[in-house]
Amino acid sequence: MDRNQFLRVVRDYTASDPEAAPYIAEAASAGIGDALREAAHRAADMETALAVALARRYKGADALIHDKLRKWEGKTALAWSHVLQPNA
Repeated sequence: MDRNQFLRVVRDYTASDPEAAPYIAEAASAGIGDALREAAHRAADMETALAVALARRYKGADALIHDKLRKWEGKTALAWSHVLQPNA
């Protein structure tokens, strides 16, 4: 279902059950909260990976960096797949 179809469903449902509107708004707010929490976790992991990369004295730095980057593979502004290759 694309966005327009979804919004049509919400509009039609709300027209038939106006009392559902606050619940729809609450669900949308919860979705925004979930997205913000995920973005904060992603930012924290990226900051951790960067800090460890800058402080290579830490044993296991590569494993930690790969773990943090792998967790967010495909969900970041930059592609990190080349870093995650076995012999990269």
